[in-house]
Amino acid sequence: YYNWKTRVSTSNSSPNFEVIYDDPNGLLFKNKRDKKILNVDPMSGPGEDSNRTFLQSDLYIHVVIYDHNIRTV
Repeated sequence: YYNWKTRVSTSNSSPNFEVIYDDPNGLLFKNKRDKKILNVDPMSGPGEDSNRTFLQSDLYIHVVIYDHNIRTV
């Protein structure tokens, strides 16, 4: 989570993603199952097997949904 007013970022890993916060490319998420990287930088692509969808909202200034597809073996 990033609070744009206070410019404070808070993150924690989930059962599906590991947060990579010390990368020179910025905030990244690594899928724990397929080990692929999800890039949340709007100026670059979201990563392999991932899609980014921007939404309009009356409640929030900025809303983005990321969809990461895992191929089963």
